[in-house]
Amino acid sequence: MQRWRYKVLVLREMHMSESKLNHEGERGWELISVCMADGTTGRAFLKKRWEDAEDEPIGEHDLHHAA
Repeated sequence: MQRWRYKVLVLREMHMSESKLNHEGERGWELISVCMADGTTGRAFLKKRWEDAEDEPIGEHDLHHAA
């Protein structure tokens, strides 16, 4: 069974979102989806294998799931 850690990244300024998402990708996070709230803000949903994320602190928007 694979275990995943999920997190939500709030994107307040879409013109800066690419650099934020690239930074998370460099840290091993995989982009699942982006949900737009309006033309300038949205939320990015990311996942990372549980074993790769054990050393990271749990944030208020982190979710845990076993699949």
